[in-house]
Amino acid sequence: MKRWFLAILFVLSLWLPAQVAAQEPIRVLDQSVETAFRDYITFNITAESDSPITEARLLYRVAGQIATARGDAEIRPDTQVEASFTIEQERDYLPPGTELEYWWKIKDEAGNELKTEPQPLVYIDDRQDWQTLSSDRLTLYWYRGDRAFGEALFEQANKTLDQIEAEAGVKVELPVKIFIYGSFSDLRDAIAVGAQEWTGGQAFTDQGVVVIGVSPSDLTYGLVATPHELTHLVIHQATDNPYGDIPRWLDEGLAVYISGELDAGWRGYRAQVADSAKSDKLMTLQTLSSSFPADSELAGQAYAQSGAVVEFVIQNYGEDAMAELLDIFSEGALYDDALEQALGVDTWELDNTWRQSMGAPSLEIPGVASGETAPEPVPATEEPAVAPTEVSASDVSDDASSDASSDASSSPAGRSLPLPCLGSSLTGLAVLGMFVLFRARGSAGT
Repeated sequence: MKRWFLAILFVLSLWLPAQVAAQEPIRVLDQSVETAFRDYITFNITAESDSPITEARLLYRVAGQIATARGDAEIRPDTQVEASFTIEQERDYLPPGTELEYWWKIKDEAGNELKTEPQPLVYIDDRQDWQTLSSDRLTLYWYRGDRAFGEALFEQANKTLDQIEAEAGVKVELPVKIFIYGSFSDLRDAIAVGAQEWTGGQAFTDQGVVVIGVSPSDLTYGLVATPHELTHLVIHQATDNPYGDIPRWLDEGLAVYISGELDAGWRGYRAQVADSAKSDKLMTLQTLSSSFPADSELAGQAYAQSGAVVEFVIQNYGEDAMAELLDIFSEGALYDDALEQALGVDTWELDNTWRQSMGAPSLEIPGVASGETAPEPVPATEEPAVAPTEVSASDVSDDASSDASSDASSSPAGRSLPLPCLGSSLTGLAVLGMFVLFRARGSAGT
């Protein structure tokens, strides 16, 4: 008797879940994702219900982020629908290596609602045959050059993370992906529209991704460009806050200093700064606190001077002071307030102290002679490239919620190389987060 009872229970255990599943008012018949790198990501779903389905909404976000975007697919109400939603990469760019998390919400006329389980998606540039090297902190991807080429860049990247921690007091928060494109033209074909002509790399803070153009014949350049962009990513992650960015001279200066560009003879940064100091043509730190010039020659001077100022701060105020400065900025602070708290000087005073060390004339601080207060540098912000996509509270709460024209075969010393980088020019957009990055549209299905 007991055996018969257990047998009945076993049969019921198989039959009841199937009956419950069959009684779900909205049922997913199929899901898929189609991607074409640098073109589109299309999410598809087929669902049915006993009552006409009236709404199919995709929700998605960068893995590990809170900000969630949504896209409403255009459908005709029916008891069975095929819906799709497309993120157009021409307008809403995502770098290679982006990890997305997405799910659907389906509603019908009877008021029933189905939310699918979150699914992962890794968006890779599948046009290239990537080789990889990995550690617990980063993964390097490359497709041109032998293993020794990849190992050299991988080793340099790991050394960079150690140096950032030692000299700036900052650790990488999440594993980083570094994509090495084998030519400048390949890089330009892989990054967002609107990059400066001299751009050779870009750091994407939210996605934890760095992309750089390095030809195997330009390893010397790659050993500088890789730590430059990696520094941007790590510093941005450490100082990200909703109130403002760090000064541009500090952002780019750290990248130039950590990468060793000040001592790269083919850059000529030290000589450039010395010449500018001698001829009294140095830019002010006030000017360098916001966007750098678009002109490549003036931009080169801005990078060189920023690197020299950061080196001066670390050598004269100490590594602990630099770490404290970045920590203050991570909480959100006005430029002068942060500098005075960490270094004991404001922007004008730091500028003049550094100029004196270079043998350059001091600046006349505006308003000081008349007893007025010198103007405070205002944290730079940028307008979003597109209007934000709004996400309702219910949508989020449900989920608890640089740069080389590398095709040339000549040595770095024999030609003029592009400048790092585009990464920090997008920090204003990073603050706005996914609401700006993901403004996409749906396509109709039946």
